[in-house]
Amino acid sequence: MRKTVRTKIISVVLTFILTMLWIIPRQQEGEQPVFKPDVISASATRNDYCLNLPQIGAESVAVIDAESRSLLFAKGEGIIRGMASTTKIMTALVAIENGNLHREFVIPKEAVGIEGSSVYLAEGEKLTLLELLYCLLLESGNDAAIAIAICVGGGVEEFVNMMNSRAKEMGLKHTRFTNPHGLSDYEHHTTAEELALITAEAMEYPLFNEIVSTKSFKVRRNGTANGRILTNHNKLLGNYEGACGVKTGYTQRDGKCLVSSAERDGLKVIAVTLKDNSPTANHKILLDLAFERFSMVRIAKAGDIKSTLPLTGGEQEFVNLCNPKDVWVCLPKGEDFKIELNLPESADAPVCEGEIFGEARVLCKGKEVYIINLEITETVKIKETSFWERLFGK
Repeated sequence: MRKTVRTKIISVVLTFILTMLWIIPRQQEGEQPVFKPDVISASATRNDYCLNLPQIGAESVAVIDAESRSLLFAKGEGIIRGMASTTKIMTALVAIENGNLHREFVIPKEAVGIEGSSVYLAEGEKLTLLELLYCLLLESGNDAAIAIAICVGGGVEEFVNMMNSRAKEMGLKHTRFTNPHGLSDYEHHTTAEELALITAEAMEYPLFNEIVSTKSFKVRRNGTANGRILTNHNKLLGNYEGACGVKTGYTQRDGKCLVSSAERDGLKVIAVTLKDNSPTANHKILLDLAFERFSMVRIAKAGDIKSTLPLTGGEQEFVNLCNPKDVWVCLPKGEDFKIELNLPESADAPVCEGEIFGEARVLCKGKEVYIINLEITETVKIKETSFWERLFGK
């Protein structure tokens, strides 16, 4: 962002009362979520309304809004723990971002006979990366995880390095992978909070959402039509309203783990529990609480948040800024909010329509819950000056 050396914060407080005018669910108007911050913090925002949940029988809990990635409920969310097969969320994310989904791979011998859950891949059989992803996320095949690592990364070690690089890119400080399947290793760990953020990142991809919301799927076996029937281990699918994923996990050391997601009235929630005594039942409680206490609120229509900046060296003295799209934010039901503008002191020409120059911070109970980028509304060229004007500064 081009701006003067000295930046000041212009606080324009726009206080809105959450009346029925503003809290109409999006589905009534047929609208979709249309805005997402360009940069998401590496840790979910712990707001004042984030509640501790001692009654949940899991050692670590994190529930976030998938849109803003704000922490809604939490318990031991920052404690480092093993994650078992929920590891495969990152495995899938890296594979989707780096692999050719329709390329057919020959299953190597290194991927055969892996301990734990398996789809019983045979050496030499051929499957596409897409088929392997279904094997990975529905049946939780450890052999599929190794096959993906070798096929996409060129080797298990190389692929694990890709997983760790992706975690570092996201700013995750407590997540480290030593394998692509999640079999217990003391150096292989995450936190409930960071696992929720990994899941939110993966759910940016429609293919990931499609796979983890699928209850059953058929893939080939040794090239024949008489293939494998894969069954999703997530018991919430079909048994909880709005459930749309994500991944189960279990090892003796890590205990039962579950990452779930559900969506109602435009609010999409991601819940994570690690070392959970009753994951399905506990996730129903967590998701119910989220939908009971929070809703998606349209805090501004496109163009509602406006400001101007002094423009130096341009064909005009000022340039306009606004939010280009409707803004929806997850907020506690019945709570007020306000918006503060954070703008540079001025801008230097030329500027182009769509350039980001500043932001609007959405505050609830004094805490930042969302950031809205403000864009230039028009292109302004540098003002042409004559030799004498440049010489004498006129």
